Amino acid sequence: MALEITLQILWLGTSIMEHRQAYSPRLTDPTNLAQVGETVRIEEHRSYGYVHNIYLALQLAHPRVAFVCHNQGQGGATSRDLARAARDLSTGTTFDIAVFGCGINDVWRAYQGRDAEAVSIDEYAEHYTTTLTVLAARARHIVCVSETPIGPIADPQTVAAMNEDLARYNQAAGQCAANAGVPFIDVWTPFTETAYALARHRSTETPMLWSDGVHLSDLGVALLTQQVEAHLRENRVVERLLPEQHQTRADR
Repeated sequence: MALEITLQILWLGTSIMEHRQAYSPRLTDPTNLAQVGETVRIEEHRSYGYVHNIYLALQLAHPRVAFVCHNQGQGGATSRDLARAARDLSTGTTFDIAVFGCGINDVWRAYQGRDAEAVSIDEYAEHYTTTLTVLAARARHIVCVSETPIGPIADPQTVAAMNEDLARYNQAAGQCAANAGVPFIDVWTPFTETAYALARHRSTETPMLWSDGVHLSDLGVALLTQQVEAHLRENRVVERLLPEQHQTRADR
């Protein structure tokens, strides 16, 4: 069955969205797996994580649609960097869906002592609004995703302070999205509730949502995928972007 229509999706965010992984076919081909201890040549880095999982979910849900993902996630990017990246998108480039989220590095830089790179909450809101304005001219539909909390990367008091600040930035992002009439997926609550539930495990190998306290583990990726995919599915985002001849009566 030939694919009849293509939808272009822009992903603009931080390393949570970029999620780079080393790639070699010897690590993924079950008929030619490298042996334990064998040296494997890494041929490239690829973006996986929740963006890749969302792509797979969409392709399965809409087999007659071709989805092309443009993952512009940037490790270490602040809202200042992403506002610039949005303005630098190729002239005339348009997308069917744009997914945007940032904030963790705006806060993180201040705790690293890199004050010149940190972004105040007022400046953050300005950059967030600017980016949404740019995307509104480039995309038919925009979705904002909040940043995930920071896990156990430092002493508990420091982590609590970072998350208190990051929660305020997420609230500011939600307000910017509301002002622009853009849906905002707040993943903060499901992440914190799940993290607390997992912390009550008595096992010595308690599952974690983070691989290093900032980047997500496979479990964290699965949770973020679940939240974003549910929003797209429940709001029939893809269905409403399809040409009328591809829509059912329920989609219109």
